Amino acid sequence: MDVTLSKRGDYVMRSAICLARAFADDRPRKIREVVEATEVPRSFASQILSDLVRAGLATSRAGRDGGYRLARSPEQVSVLEVVEAAEGPLRVDRCALGDGPCRWQDVCPLHETWSQVAVVLRDLLARTTLDEVAQRDAAIEAGTYAIPASSHRSHPTALELADTAQVELGAAQAHAALARASDHAGALAGRARELSLTPLGGEEEGHYLVAWRSLDGPVPSRAEGRVAVVAVDAERSELRAEVTWWPQAPPGAQLRPEGMEPAEHAKKELRAFLRDLARSLERPAATGKLARAGRKA
Repeated sequence: MDVTLSKRGDYVMRSAICLARAFADDRPRKIREVVEATEVPRSFASQILSDLVRAGLATSRAGRDGGYRLARSPEQVSVLEVVEAAEGPLRVDRCALGDGPCRWQDVCPLHETWSQVAVVLRDLLARTTLDEVAQRDAAIEAGTYAIPASSHRSHPTALELADTAQVELGAAQAHAALARASDHAGALAGRARELSLTPLGGEEEGHYLVAWRSLDGPVPSRAEGRVAVVAVDAERSELRAEVTWWPQAPPGAQLRPEGMEPAEHAKKELRAFLRDLARSLERPAATGKLARAGRKA
């Protein structure tokens, strides 16, 4: 089971760490400075920082001397607050075992243990300050941090990719299908992928933050970026994707499929993803099933 932040949560945490490290300077940070320090995509940075402002964790000021700054010192901000600013309240909303036998109508046998897991996680995040995490980041940058064996970092080469796929739906219909599906995006991916799809708002309304991990194929991989819907005519639209792709093979594994360069494999993976996404949006039965699943949940 993969216990990680969503891509939005990842970007919010990166930005919070950046503002925490800058807090002692008593100078607001411009969006471009946050982007340079964190590698958060420039097109998402204003929305990510707005999450911190809405949560009361940061302040923003317009003008030449303006920018973003933490509202409180990093020692007074918990990691839990930052996580919940992006992900919403950290709690168990559904039973871990689903419906199950009729004797589980009121409670399942795993309920107490699973609920306690959430309590323990919340407690640990609440007791960890943003200052602690920012200090670790500074130590990593300085090369003085002891890297644990469980760091999970394999330092693969990233590739910047762009591609398109046509959808036999008008732009409004495509947006509606994507909006219905965003809460159950894993079911849209086709093949063996873990997918998250998040609608953006404000100036980025109509665009989607996308991230997926491919679990099969010659090279397991992950990608993140954005998808836009562009009208072609009244009955057709185009999905335009710009993503960063990384191979995710285990340490020591072969990163190049026989007869295929990594860049060629990455392009094939993006093309397959867009085709699968387009087909899923074009199937009314599939999107209807997703919507019903959302109401049931």
